Amino acid sequence: MEPLQENIENLLKFLKNDEILFLCHHNADPDAVGASIALKYLAKTLNPSGNFRISANSISKLSRNILEEVDEEVEIVEYPKLPKTVVLVDTSSTNQLSVDEDKLKECDVVLIDHHKKTNLVNLCKFYIVDEKSPSTCEIVSEIFRKLGIYPPKNIRIALLCGILYDTKHLKLANEMTFSILAWLIKGISFQKILYLLSQESDKSKRVAHLKACSRMEIREVDGITVALSHVSSHEASSAKTIVSIGADIAFVVAVRKREEEIRVSARCRKSVSKKVHLGSLMEKIGKELGGEGGGHAEAAGLNAPYDKKKKNKDDVIKEVLNLCFEMFKKEWENIQ
Repeated sequence: MEPLQENIENLLKFLKNDEILFLCHHNADPDAVGASIALKYLAKTLNPSGNFRISANSISKLSRNILEEVDEEVEIVEYPKLPKTVVLVDTSSTNQLSVDEDKLKECDVVLIDHHKKTNLVNLCKFYIVDEKSPSTCEIVSEIFRKLGIYPPKNIRIALLCGILYDTKHLKLANEMTFSILAWLIKGISFQKILYLLSQESDKSKRVAHLKACSRMEIREVDGITVALSHVSSHEASSAKTIVSIGADIAFVVAVRKREEEIRVSARCRKSVSKKVHLGSLMEKIGKELGGEGGGHAEAAGLNAPYDKKKKNKDDVIKEVLNLCFEMFKKEWENIQ
């Protein structure tokens, strides 16, 4: 029996339970939402009388478009009520969730993800983590294919949106991606999927990008251009923008006083990720800061606690950016 088939059979045992919460990371993107919608449908197929919910503490604007299109709902709540079975979707650390960790440890936790495996798997009764998959929606689509279940149109739209989003409109696609797309696309306009994912950035995001660029500090490591910056929000897209305009790698910090949290997003070019895996690097930096990190080779992040009584915001930003630079420098020089 091939490993995926065996994994699917184990997954089905949990999806047949009477009550399941599908839990997404904060600001849940189309990949997290699309995969959750499809998994919820699969659970409903297996147990029509079951009670199934999708939850996140926030979702992106693009995800809202998709939910409206496919007539689905995600409950927006911090610290949701946890049933016995909780399925974490497209999530690589508990710091990406608003959840009571002590209560989560009492649940049967299942993880479906495509990021680099972290110690989150130690909380899980069962997990399917495939770092080689460009999106979680592809993993879920392949589960449907292996089961011989062809999902209805609205579920396939959700999956297609997740795949297109996380592959950056197919720039990161592989051979399996196109095989899955061909299977899902029947009766669906590809242009419609692109339209659902093409909403213009809101003003706050555009302003954050401008501020991140204006605050940049440029350093070099063996000819590699390292950009360091900070914003109040939209740190992930700000890091992506900085790399798109010329940096080889970018670290962008956001310190949130009210949430007492430090967030760092990192992005880099493929030439850098071939030597330094950002997911591994951010996991190490996260531990140094007393938090958790992880992600992909070219896109990763971390969350860590911030005690505003001990240090002011500006000092924390400076210390965190220096730590990111020094740890990247050390990793880079070690592999030369």
